Amino acid sequence: MRPAVFIFSAVVLVVVVSVDSFVPGITFERAIRPSNTRLFKKSGKKKKKPSDNTICVNRAARRNYEVISKLEAGVSLTGTEVKSIRDGKMNIRDGFVRPSKDGRGCTLYNVHIGKHSMSAEYFQHEEQRPRPLLVHKEEARKLLQQTEGNPGMTIVPLKAYFNDRNMVKFEIALCKGKDGRDKRQDIKNREAKRETQRMVKNFRVM
Repeated sequence: MRPAVFIFSAVVLVVVVSVDSFVPGITFERAIRPSNTRLFKKSGKKKKKPSDNTICVNRAARRNYEVISKLEAGVSLTGTEVKSIRDGKMNIRDGFVRPSKDGRGCTLYNVHIGKHSMSAEYFQHEEQRPRPLLVHKEEARKLLQQTEGNPGMTIVPLKAYFNDRNMVKFEIALCKGKDGRDKRQDIKNREAKRETQRMVKNFRVM
């Protein structure tokens, strides 16, 4: 009888046994997985990727306005509007916010939400209708005081996103309009910052 030959691998233990007593000249091969597999498990836990719940961003607001303060606000939407938002049919580029005259609330204007393709015409919404924002009375009254009688001050939406409860929220900001000189200065500062970052990236310590 020939001696048994053992072959070890990193994952599976392969045992090759030649049995001449049963069938001469034939080799039987069997793969046996070790009972203790703790040594073969991957260490550590899988890192969860951060989920980006942003719906859309108003990039023109950063270019045309100077942001003074920010505020999170909810919004009153219909069912077809929420479905269209999930399909990516919202544009806040031309949107603005106006507090009510009594300072008890704020309304979002000129935000386009396209119609839902799978809903009947009877249930469709108006694409650019005024939409009430859900803010506290104190916040609405403060925004009214900061914009009323102050030329150049306005309130614009910066970003729309889903919060942790999967509800649509807006990031609105009290802004001051920029003139041509301010825009040119911002462009110069941005280019200088990029050039500095490029020089730091290419710099190598010998």
